[in-house]
Amino acid sequence: MTTTLRPDAATPDRPQATTTTVNRDFRSTEMHLMNEALARAHCTEQRERAMEEQRVRRVLAIRRMDRRAARAAQRARNLAAAAVALRSRAY
Repeated sequence: MTTTLRPDAATPDRPQATTTTVNRDFRSTEMHLMNEALARAHCTEQRERAMEEQRVRRVLAIRRMDRRAARAAQRARNLAAAAVALRSRAY
């Protein structure tokens, strides 16, 4: 039986790549991708938190404006009632 050496076969000058090197490269890529996924999840969480805070601020501002409008309407009613009272006394 004759054995033929393939050009990519291991020689003393050039050792063949082992599976540990391939696994190490894969793990390195996998870790890099894992870090990217964690960063992406962190950014998404921050964006959602900022959007929630923005919604809360908007609701609070609307409530403030509503109370301000209610006070203005009450002042207008009070002034109208005072004007009617003054007019009825004049006659």
